[in-house]
Amino acid sequence: MYELLAQILKFLLIGLIYYFLYNFLKLMVLDLSEEKNTSVDTGYYLRSDDGREYPLRPVTTIGRAGDSDIVINDPYLSSKHAMIFKKGRRMVIQDLKSTNGTFLNGKRIKKAVALKEKDVITMGSRKFTFLRREARGLESGSDV
Repeated sequence: MYELLAQILKFLLIGLIYYFLYNFLKLMVLDLSEEKNTSVDTGYYLRSDDGREYPLRPVTTIGRAGDSDIVINDPYLSSKHAMIFKKGRRMVIQDLKSTNGTFLNGKRIKKAVALKEKDVITMGSRKFTFLRREARGLESGSDV
């Protein structure tokens, strides 16, 4: 009698484990598919002094290293020079302890600083302007 009850309980326990494992994997797959579907475009970009535009992701690293999101070949830039990241509804820039520093509107930044549209970021010998994507149409000089 006890052996039959033990067998039934064993199968119930194994069934519960499979049920929880199935639901856990199902949630993981849903989370991963949501991540793929969410747009990584923040609506902001950097325009360099030579006219190139670099779209900003929720976390964007800038430096000489090949694994940086924005790779800039400049001998005055560190391999991981700075990072721009989304904090709430704002975009924030932080120097990553670079040798030559990161400057925002001519002032060296020591800690994370919130960016405003048309801020000028200087790293090494390069200058970047922080812009919103919606402002791009207004800059092209549309006659309305």
